[in-house]
Amino acid sequence: MSSDKPTIKDVAKRAGVSFKTVSRVLNDQIGVRDELRARVRAAVDELGYIVNYSAKSLASRRSQTIGVVVGRLTDPHTLEIVHYVGEMSERDKRGIVIFTRPSFANGLDMSNFIGNGVVGSLLLVSPRSIEPYLPMIRVLRLPAVVVEAPFLDEAQNLLDGPVSCVVSENRRGAYIGVNYLIELGHRRIAFLGGSDMPQNRLRLAGYRDALAANGIPFDPAYVRSGRWTWESGYERALDLLRLEEPPTAVFCASDNIALGVMHALAERGVHVPEDMSLLGFDDIPAAAQSVPTLSTVKQPTAEMVQKAMDLLVRAMQGETLKTANHVLPTTLIERDSCAPPRQ
Repeated sequence: MSSDKPTIKDVAKRAGVSFKTVSRVLNDQIGVRDELRARVRAAVDELGYIVNYSAKSLASRRSQTIGVVVGRLTDPHTLEIVHYVGEMSERDKRGIVIFTRPSFANGLDMSNFIGNGVVGSLLLVSPRSIEPYLPMIRVLRLPAVVVEAPFLDEAQNLLDGPVSCVVSENRRGAYIGVNYLIELGHRRIAFLGGSDMPQNRLRLAGYRDALAANGIPFDPAYVRSGRWTWESGYERALDLLRLEEPPTAVFCASDNIALGVMHALAERGVHVPEDMSLLGFDDIPAAAQSVPTLSTVKQPTAEMVQKAMDLLVRAMQGETLKTANHVLPTTLIERDSCAPPRQ
């Protein structure tokens, strides 16, 4: 073999197929038998052939790279989403570019990347608002999917938005979680939320739904908003402990918040779950590693990312998809942080 880089013709010769068949496999087009597809992939690996994505983008006038827009990469649940995006992209041999919202707020213009064809679609992770992205999406006819931040009406019902959304059953998941605490015997249940985002509003609505369904009056003193951070959970827990009648259970809008609460309670000699029960939301890896292990409402994060990626890939391949809300079920995970209240 020559020292030159292998070409697509070399791949075709090694796989024993036509040039067009190799091209169809590399472009993820339908109409190629699984056996031929596997031979082409094996030839690509054996020869070390590197797909020229820039050339592919120029030829198709659409990049196959997915742009992933996130908020803070320090948030554990966001990191879990990004992990699955990377894992699935690597499996499918598809490129990704990660953008952080703070970088754009500091003056970096996303349109320089999108308009020049660096990415061919956008995956928006928990955006505070989709409005800044809509002009670019519409002008460039850019496939886009939102994960975890649905469009809501004033009653916190899901609305059809300008792009598809992949979400979990935030409201029902919160309802099931709080109802579990009520079944354990708790009546004084606090809600610690993150910032004012759709998923926070839905989880608060589910909390209120469960209280109402069980005849428990809503007490605004037990509802505290903050940020989606460990530090915010720590601070809000101290606020609750200052109440004349603290809650016997706390439902947190995220596991990260709940872990901050757990630390604050431990520092103050409040034992979980003997003195206060604690329930999170997300089921990040750290939830199963805390002491005590954290009971939580599990989001199907891997399945949500897979659904979002599937939608983007289908759109990039030319399929016309109707915008819709894709809602995946949540699951109550019972661990060691919840118990009946002291009598």
